[in-house]
Amino acid sequence: MTLFKLFLIVEGIMSLITFICFAVDKKLSKKEQNGRIPEIVLLSLTTFFGSIGAFLGMYVLRHKTSFSTKFHFALTTFLSLAVQIGAGVWFFVEGGF
Repeated sequence: MTLFKLFLIVEGIMSLITFICFAVDKKLSKKEQNGRIPEIVLLSLTTFFGSIGAFLGMYVLRHKTSFSTKFHFALTTFLSLAVQIGAGVWFFVEGGF
């Protein structure tokens, strides 16, 4: 198994987990419960290979998109996405498919 294939598997799994966490947090936010997922968990999942899931969670679910109060989510998501795309390109060029 090449490094690129491993990268795609990890990226896919982490993005799915991140998207699910965004969906759960969105659902909990409507019920006004204290049991919400902490922002640091969502941001950590975004940073560690979950940027695609976070991007989809933000814009498909419309969660954490208030630019004035949640700027750090947008910034973390876009920077993480750029780094992860760069890593994917590098793994592809170095190891092939």
